[in-house]
Amino acid sequence: MKTSCKRLGGTLRVLVWAGAGILFALWPENCLAQEPVAPLSAEQVVAEMTKRNLKRAEDLRGYSSVRTYECDYHGFGDRHAVLTVKMSYTSPDKKQFAITSESGSGILLKHVLRKLLEAEKEATSEENRRATAIQAENYEFRLLKFEQNADGAFYVLGLTPKKVSKFLFRGRVWVDARDFAVARMEGEPAKNPSWWTKSISIDVRYRKVGGFWLLASNHTLTQVRFHGHAVTTIDYGDYQLDCNGDSPVAGELPASGTKPSCTAGAPGGTSLRDR
Repeated sequence: MKTSCKRLGGTLRVLVWAGAGILFALWPENCLAQEPVAPLSAEQVVAEMTKRNLKRAEDLRGYSSVRTYECDYHGFGDRHAVLTVKMSYTSPDKKQFAITSESGSGILLKHVLRKLLEAEKEATSEENRRATAIQAENYEFRLLKFEQNADGAFYVLGLTPKKVSKFLFRGRVWVDARDFAVARMEGEPAKNPSWWTKSISIDVRYRKVGGFWLLASNHTLTQVRFHGHAVTTIDYGDYQLDCNGDSPVAGELPASGTKPSCTAGAPGGTSLRDR
């Protein structure tokens, strides 16, 4: 079991990288009953998304959040572990983690959940962000459909990595048609990170907080060869933002012409639980 958890920890570690790169506008005023037609091509969507990403990265000086990491293993015996963390980010590449509570299997805590924290620290470097970003440098894009639902309008893009790497993924992304921001991504690693891993499925959701699209949840199902499966989830909440209030976020300037206020700790601060 200990060896299996070590292999699982190594597998899950690389999945954090897939969420490192991310971020869209214009959708038809007339919502028709039939299948909507996408106003833009995949190339146009990706170009606008990349431009908005740069702007948001410039405006977001930092943020803090509370995260809950949870792992359930079912195989040679059932095991469960939970880790609660206070995370703070300072632009461009500094992340600090403070563990506030932990419970459950010591093996899962040591070889899976704590390894995820280490992987995320590593993924924040400029080199690693560029290598894993959802942009034309790393992926081929194709437009699958233009989707409208109760949550809004989205371009659904298929992604094929340009190189075989365990740090890239193959699947789909939902790009918000107003902000050109990734709202959801699902798929699998472009390369199996370990022989011990039979298959991996990833489902990552984002949520708009004070003009920025930040992580809301990460659900990963790993089928471990010969040893059952594991479900790992990360819930992200209690966001407090520190952003450049003098430079409005692209796509977020209100009709009145006022600029967004989003300084952490001030009355204008934004919390995910308040959205």
